[in-house]
Amino acid sequence: MIVVLSGGTGTPKLLQGLKEVISEEEIAVIVNTAEDCWLPHGYFSPDVDTVLYTLSDRINEETWYGIRGDTFATHEALTALGFKEVLKIGDEDRATHIQRGELLRNGKKLSEAIEIQRKALGIKARVFPMSDEMVETRIVTGKKEMSFHEFWIENKGMPNVKNIFFKGIEKARGCKKAVRAIKKAEGIIIGPSNPVSSVLPIISLADTREAMQKKKERCVAVSPIVSGKPVSGPADKFMRAKGLSVSSQGVAELYSELISSIVIHNTDKIPQGIKCLKTNIIMRSLKDKKRLAKYVLRVLEK
Repeated sequence: MIVVLSGGTGTPKLLQGLKEVISEEEIAVIVNTAEDCWLPHGYFSPDVDTVLYTLSDRINEETWYGIRGDTFATHEALTALGFKEVLKIGDEDRATHIQRGELLRNGKKLSEAIEIQRKALGIKARVFPMSDEMVETRIVTGKKEMSFHEFWIENKGMPNVKNIFFKGIEKARGCKKAVRAIKKAEGIIIGPSNPVSSVLPIISLADTREAMQKKKERCVAVSPIVSGKPVSGPADKFMRAKGLSVSSQGVAELYSELISSIVIHNTDKIPQGIKCLKTNIIMRSLKDKKRLAKYVLRVLEK
């Protein structure tokens, strides 16, 4: 089994390639849930949704969130009534949140709710939340503290970032099935998601981190940084806020206790202090995604 740590951007593209080159049943994905929140209609788990929609071939690849071809009748009706939604959520996407919220209200754990939805969508890979407990990304700017969605959606990622922390992380435990998957894994891939907002919450869970440290020799990371810039998202601001350089070196330093090697873009400078392999990490086509997936699997086999 290959375990993949994923956020909502970057890594889902790699998952598309991975499921083309190995059996989907051999894949287990541990997903960031630190951006989860309750909305009026249900429980929103954006990174989990992106992974579910990607693995079920429903993802909107223009935005990398939501469902391809979704309609927005409910959003438009709410807007007409004067109800402001921070997030523009499609009708089918909203149904996912409504069902998940009802499952949680009726006593299901988050991992159980996701398992029900995974099966309903016909996904053969396993999908686990990083934790069954609530952890929340909080961003400290020059003026205030805010959620990830306030920062990225409402404020369009413009505020300066002084710090990022994960509320509730000290007491939270890793999802039991996710930790078990790490222990049984033949290989672990830290995907090219935002190192701070997507991956750091997962690897900050004490039991998850402990399990990964014991698998260090079987763990490889894929950098999401090319030529000093993130491929997507606000990773640059977040890495600087954590005292890291916006480079593959910074990524390698953040993961240093957990990985034996890192795959970086072929034009980037080789990080010091860790085994490094170079290839083209930009994924535009399915061919690109399959090529990178094969490359990373070969790294794990060495």
